[in-house]
Amino acid sequence: MSGAQQALSPGQQRLNGHPHPGQQQKPPIFQHLQIANENLWIQLGTVTELIGDLDRALAAYEAALRHNPYSTRAMNSISCILRTKEQYPKAIEYLNQILQIEQNNGETWGSLGHCYLMMDDLQQAYSAYQQALYHLRDPKEPKLWYGIGILYDRYGSLEHAEEAFSQVLRMEPNFDKANEIYFRLGIIYKQRAKYDLSLECFRYIVNNPPRPLTEEDIWFQIGHVHEQKKDFAAAKDAYQRVLEHDPNHAKVLQQLGWLHHQSSAEFTSQELAIEYLEKSVSADNTDAQSWYLLGRCYMSQQKYPRAYEAYQQAVYRDPRNPTFWCSIGVLYYQINQYRDALDAYSRAIRLNPYISEVWYDLGTLYESCNNQVADALDAYSRAADLDPSNPHIKARLQLLRSNQAAGIQHQAPHPQDVNPHSYQAAGVQGPPGPQWGSQAQQPPPPPPP
Repeated sequence: MSGAQQALSPGQQRLNGHPHPGQQQKPPIFQHLQIANENLWIQLGTVTELIGDLDRALAAYEAALRHNPYSTRAMNSISCILRTKEQYPKAIEYLNQILQIEQNNGETWGSLGHCYLMMDDLQQAYSAYQQALYHLRDPKEPKLWYGIGILYDRYGSLEHAEEAFSQVLRMEPNFDKANEIYFRLGIIYKQRAKYDLSLECFRYIVNNPPRPLTEEDIWFQIGHVHEQKKDFAAAKDAYQRVLEHDPNHAKVLQQLGWLHHQSSAEFTSQELAIEYLEKSVSADNTDAQSWYLLGRCYMSQQKYPRAYEAYQQAVYRDPRNPTFWCSIGVLYYQINQYRDALDAYSRAIRLNPYISEVWYDLGTLYESCNNQVADALDAYSRAADLDPSNPHIKARLQLLRSNQAAGIQHQAPHPQDVNPHSYQAAGVQGPPGPQWGSQAQQPPPPPPP
């Protein structure tokens, strides 16, 4: 039976390869022979591991455990190989065995956290990392904070993830995964609207991107950041650099299509927008977003049958996207199919009740249908609650209330379509950030810079 399969009670714990107190003492020569055999098999495992023969190395470490079932060195080596083989549940068994023997082993707690992270068990990973921070003599360990950064990134706790990744680069600027961290920080900065910092990160790694990313992937990100900054000319240049190497890059074609659609770009052209988006769906017809944006372009040209076909393709691929249903509602409104518009808006609200444009559009629909002013006011009020700084919603509410008091009826406004990038799925709420030297049982605030 291997060491990972033998459960140890606290009374059976042993440290540093010495027999635990419950074992019957054996003759000294036998003990020396046992220790020598253990060391020999560990050395053999180390050598075979260095030459890349992981299976033989694993067998050697297991042989060491047969000579000493409490060898934490052998257990740790086995767990490392199992992690390399991505056999994380088995690696966790060995790491837990080590912790039954050495409860205060911070390095092992950190390794356990990495395993849970790779299994996407975020709560267990968080607990293990907290224990590692508590037990390590020097918690400023780059690999540990790299794992903590990924943990918070997975949770969607971007502020904590940013701080953890920044800690790694401050501790060890030449960290072996530094370029990956720069990429992750670039994405985080983009999501947090720190666009200049995001561009710095992406430009730093554009000629040496972390695998499996390519230069084209980084130029795509650079283009997207410029687009978020409203620097459409720079965004277009970055996207074109990608197409020079990969003319059928579906995502870049999608972005260029939307770029040419937007009226704020100096090179606006609905014809070019449609051309790019049609190329995008030809390159990858499974991407619902490309079909949706194609529908938006057809809507701007009032080509409603084509817009309907594109929206149908989008919603077939992503039926739970509320922005798609909002736009379908706008389409039905434009062709005077008010009952269908109401159904589409209602579906969008069921999927996400926090999109102000849907409530505003519902208000315009109520105004258009038998002048249902009370229902329209309710919908506009909900839109105003969700977007209190929107002047158009405020103005419509004020006008409708004053007209209602005066008995005046005005024509309903046109519905407003949704910004396709405004409503992304939010990450799950993560736990608070860890802090160096903290008590593991009480999660503290994020670490200081």
